[in-house]
Amino acid sequence: RVLEEENSFKLACKPWLFNVNFFYFPPRIRRVLEARGVMRTCDDGVGVEEGGGVGDDNEGDFIQVPEDIAQDLANVSVLLKLRLHEAGEMIIPYQPLTNQKADCFRLVLAGKKDFGIKDIRHILDTMEKYGADL
Repeated sequence: RVLEEENSFKLACKPWLFNVNFFYFPPRIRRVLEARGVMRTCDDGVGVEEGGGVGDDNEGDFIQVPEDIAQDLANVSVLLKLRLHEAGEMIIPYQPLTNQKADCFRLVLAGKKDFGIKDIRHILDTMEKYGADL
Protein backbone atom coordinates (compact mmCIF):
# COMPACT_ATOMS: atom_id res chain seq x y z
CA ARG A 1 0.00 0.00 0.00
CA VAL A 2 2.85 2.38 0.67
CA LEU A 3 3.94 2.05 -2.97
CA GLU A 4 0.47 3.04 -4.17
CA GLU A 5 0.89 6.40 -2.40
CA GLU A 6 4.19 7.20 -4.08
CA ASN A 7 4.77 9.13 -7.29
CA SER A 8 8.19 7.59 -7.93
CA PHE A 9 7.33 3.92 -7.41
CA LYS A 10 4.90 1.56 -9.10
CA LEU A 11 4.19 -2.13 -8.66
CA ALA A 12 5.44 -4.28 -11.53
CA CYS A 13 3.12 -7.18 -10.70
CA LYS A 14 0.91 -8.44 -7.90
CA PRO A 15 2.99 -8.84 -4.73
CA TRP A 16 3.80 -12.42 -3.78
CA LEU A 17 3.81 -13.72 -0.23
CA PHE A 18 7.26 -12.34 0.69
CA ASN A 19 8.24 -10.55 -2.53
CA VAL A 20 7.34 -7.13 -3.86
CA ASN A 21 8.46 -6.29 -7.40
CA PHE A 22 8.37 -2.60 -8.25
CA PHE A 23 9.79 0.06 -10.51
CA TYR A 24 11.52 3.23 -9.44
CA PHE A 25 10.82 6.09 -11.85
CA PRO A 26 13.12 9.09 -11.50
CA PRO A 27 11.46 12.44 -12.30
CA ARG A 28 12.73 12.65 -15.91
CA ILE A 29 11.29 9.23 -16.85
CA ARG A 30 8.11 9.91 -14.92
CA ARG A 31 7.57 13.10 -16.93
CA VAL A 32 7.91 11.18 -20.23
CA LEU A 33 5.45 8.49 -19.10
CA GLU A 34 2.98 11.12 -17.88
CA ALA A 35 3.23 13.01 -21.20
CA ARG A 36 2.45 9.78 -23.08
CA GLY A 37 -0.47 8.98 -20.80
CA VAL A 38 1.12 5.76 -19.56
CA MET A 39 0.95 6.92 -15.95
CA ARG A 40 -0.53 9.83 -14.13
CA THR A 41 0.72 11.58 -11.03
CA CYS A 42 -1.69 13.07 -8.61
CA ASP A 43 -1.63 14.17 -4.98
CA ASP A 44 -2.57 10.71 -3.77
CA GLY A 45 -0.07 8.70 -5.82
CA VAL A 46 0.59 7.19 -9.21
CA GLY A 47 -2.02 5.45 -11.29
CA VAL A 48 -2.15 3.47 -14.45
CA GLU A 49 -4.26 4.99 -17.19
CA GLU A 50 -7.19 3.10 -18.70
CA GLY A 51 -8.51 0.57 -16.23
CA GLY A 52 -5.48 0.20 -14.05
CA GLY A 53 -6.58 -0.67 -10.55
CA VAL A 54 -3.75 -2.17 -8.52
CA GLY A 55 -4.42 -5.50 -6.92
CA ASP A 56 -5.83 -7.79 -9.56
CA ASP A 57 -3.92 -10.61 -11.19
CA ASN A 58 -4.37 -9.13 -14.64
CA GLU A 59 -1.28 -7.77 -16.39
CA GLY A 60 -3.27 -4.74 -17.48
CA ASP A 61 -3.63 -3.61 -13.90
CA PHE A 62 0.08 -2.86 -13.59
CA ILE A 63 2.12 -0.33 -15.50
CA GLN A 64 3.59 -1.64 -18.74
CA VAL A 65 6.84 0.16 -19.45
CA PRO A 66 7.12 1.05 -23.15
CA GLU A 67 9.92 -0.71 -24.99
CA ASP A 68 11.83 2.48 -25.79
CA ILE A 69 11.87 3.44 -22.09
CA ALA A 70 12.72 -0.06 -20.82
CA GLN A 71 16.46 0.15 -21.57
CA ASP A 72 16.72 3.59 -19.99
CA LEU A 73 14.90 2.28 -16.91
CA ALA A 74 17.25 -0.73 -16.83
CA ASN A 75 20.20 1.68 -16.71
CA VAL A 76 18.53 3.55 -13.86
CA SER A 77 18.16 0.26 -11.95
CA VAL A 78 21.84 -0.58 -12.39
CA LEU A 79 23.05 2.87 -11.32
CA LEU A 80 20.67 3.12 -8.38
CA LYS A 81 21.61 -0.31 -7.07
CA LEU A 82 25.29 0.62 -7.38
CA ARG A 83 24.82 3.93 -5.55
CA LEU A 84 22.90 2.30 -2.71
CA HIS A 85 25.51 -0.44 -2.38
CA GLU A 86 28.52 1.92 -2.51
CA ALA A 87 26.93 4.21 0.09
CA GLY A 88 26.41 1.24 2.39
CA GLU A 89 22.67 1.90 2.53
CA MET A 90 21.24 -1.37 1.20
CA ILE A 91 21.60 -4.15 -1.31
CA ILE A 92 18.42 -4.51 -3.31
CA PRO A 93 18.34 -6.69 -6.42
CA TYR A 94 16.68 -5.92 -9.71
CA GLN A 95 15.46 -8.51 -12.15
CA PRO A 96 13.34 -9.01 -15.25
CA LEU A 97 9.76 -10.28 -15.06
CA THR A 98 8.06 -12.20 -17.83
CA ASN A 99 5.19 -9.67 -17.96
CA GLN A 100 7.48 -6.63 -18.24
CA LYS A 101 9.99 -5.25 -20.73
CA ALA A 102 12.03 -3.43 -18.06
CA ASP A 103 13.86 -4.77 -15.04
CA CYS A 104 12.26 -4.04 -11.69
CA PHE A 105 13.48 -4.01 -8.12
CA ARG A 106 12.65 -6.99 -5.95
CA LEU A 107 12.17 -6.51 -2.22
CA VAL A 108 12.12 -9.72 -0.21
CA LEU A 109 10.44 -9.38 3.18
CA ALA A 110 11.36 -12.58 4.97
CA GLY A 111 13.03 -13.71 8.15
CA LYS A 112 12.32 -13.03 11.78
CA LYS A 113 12.27 -9.24 11.50
CA ASP A 114 8.84 -7.66 11.52
CA PHE A 115 8.82 -5.13 8.67
CA GLY A 116 6.61 -2.16 9.34
CA ILE A 117 5.57 0.93 7.41
CA LYS A 118 8.52 2.82 8.90
CA ASP A 119 10.97 0.28 7.44
CA ILE A 120 9.35 0.37 4.00
CA ARG A 121 9.22 4.17 4.13
CA HIS A 122 12.97 4.25 4.88
CA ILE A 123 13.73 2.00 1.89
CA LEU A 124 11.66 4.13 -0.50
CA ASP A 125 12.99 7.44 0.85
CA THR A 126 16.58 6.19 0.54
CA MET A 127 16.02 5.01 -3.02
CA GLU A 128 14.47 8.37 -3.90
CA LYS A 129 17.41 10.23 -2.33
CA TYR A 130 20.01 8.31 -4.33
CA GLY A 131 18.02 8.06 -7.57
CA ALA A 132 16.30 11.41 -8.05
CA ASP A 133 18.93 12.73 -10.48
CA LEU A 134 19.13 9.61 -12.67
